[in-house]
Amino acid sequence: MADQPLKAHFSETVALPDGRKVRVLAYPDGSIRFRVDGLPYVLTEAYLSGNADKDQAIVKLSPGKQGSNVAYNYVEELEKKNSK
Repeated sequence: MADQPLKAHFSETVALPDGRKVRVLAYPDGSIRFRVDGLPYVLTEAYLSGNADKDQAIVKLSPGKQGSNVAYNYVEELEKKNSK
């Protein structure tokens, strides 16, 4: 039988100023999952092995065309939406 997915033992949702939401889930095996509203996103920065001095991992997601071939620029779309 296949392994059953782990249930998150911690979940926190953060509302961003523009209405999007980020949900952080932590699992008993030490893994972490992020769910972000407002697709599309591209991974623009990742330091997963950490910084030896600070013992941190960093992941940065950017919306729209920032470093990608995504169909639209999220910042421009957000400005249009907010100017209505």
